[in-house]
Amino acid sequence: ILRSVNIDNAAARVLVDIAKIQDEEVGDGTTSVAVLCGELLRQGEGLIAQRIHPTTIAQGWRLATRVARNALEKSASNNGGVGHEAAFRNDLFQIARTTLSSKILLHERDYFANLAVDAVLRLRGSNNLFCY
Repeated sequence: ILRSVNIDNAAARVLVDIAKIQDEEVGDGTTSVAVLCGELLRQGEGLIAQRIHPTTIAQGWRLATRVARNALEKSASNNGGVGHEAAFRNDLFQIARTTLSSKILLHERDYFANLAVDAVLRLRGSNNLFCY
């Protein structure tokens, strides 16, 4: 939809470009990216209306990104060690299942998630990850 709209507004153009990049790079998640970007633009507009300089806003967003990344890293767990095989497999399954939650694979995502996990576990420990 966004691809077919002629945009003159600079902020809207950024939103469309981000959605296009998301689609090209990942193939899914364009709605999430557009919603997140739209909310950042909306909040930024409010901050600018309060006479906060755009550079200060951008610095705040960068700081928020670092804080969020640190929080995610602190909450992460490593279930890849010996004795944690079931937890590791479940982690992989949940990651694959989330990744496959697109409209295309929604009804068969558990099947494809298990298929992806089996493939990863077969390659685990292999020195040759590039099988041609």
